[in-house]
Amino acid sequence: FIFATQNYDMGVADRDLMENFQIAYFDEKVIKYYEDLAKHLGSASRYQLLGSLFANKTIYGMDNRIPAIQGKMGGYTYYAFCIEPEVLLKIGYVLHRSEANEGMMPTYQRIIKKARLKAVHEFIENKRFFPNSLLISIDTKKKRPMQFDLSEKQGNSNVTKLGILHLPNEYRSAYIIDGQHRLYGYSDSKYAKTNSIPVVAFENMEKEEQVKLFMEINENQKAVSKNLRNTLNADLLWFSNNPIERREALRARVAQDLGDIISSPLRDRVIIGEDQADDYRCITLETICTAI
Repeated sequence: FIFATQNYDMGVADRDLMENFQIAYFDEKVIKYYEDLAKHLGSASRYQLLGSLFANKTIYGMDNRIPAIQGKMGGYTYYAFCIEPEVLLKIGYVLHRSEANEGMMPTYQRIIKKARLKAVHEFIENKRFFPNSLLISIDTKKKRPMQFDLSEKQGNSNVTKLGILHLPNEYRSAYIIDGQHRLYGYSDSKYAKTNSIPVVAFENMEKEEQVKLFMEINENQKAVSKNLRNTLNADLLWFSNNPIERREALRARVAQDLGDIISSPLRDRVIIGEDQADDYRCITLETICTAI
């Protein structure tokens, strides 16, 4: 069930009760997120909705075994493999910065742009391809390690191993760190089943590390705006061992809440993340953080 409200401040106890009964709660901002997502992604937006509603539920009929190379990098186990986009679309999830994902903090991804997605889709339909790998984090909820069946034949390296990887055949079991446009460009494509895309998959990468990796990639490719950096730092620095950084995160979180919480006098007046400024939404996070 989905329980939807408009212009109503739902209490924590009611939210917890609905969660216990597996009832999804959508307020007007969550509904707007999916409406906006549908405008940009079209039918591809269903994958985000399914991932939200049926997280950790089994996807039946999916062959989850793929040849892969196992290695170590940055203290994490990772796997390099190629996979059909259709499979990754089902298990993948993008941590967009929106109230729809507020319970999954930290979140860090920009909303997919319609114009860019259309261009990527047309690029793919014209038999073009992107040779660079998508970056994902496979979430096993740390209940068990990834099943990786070693091949009988191995190379001479002591670092890498060959084998068959068993992906979780569950909704929202793979978080897309980099490459959301390349992946969603295959939605409703005639090549979604016949093409394969290269993937580097980390195992149970902490979300704080996902944020850092996302920022490092985007700083090298496209400048991250100061306002977006302040928005991300609210999550990234929240668990810092440095009390000065934690205070910085607290200031940024207060500033965001002033723009988000339904009872706030500054609701919808604060520019958060990559929100577009206008005559009404004209207060930056920096202004509030400086004032605090």
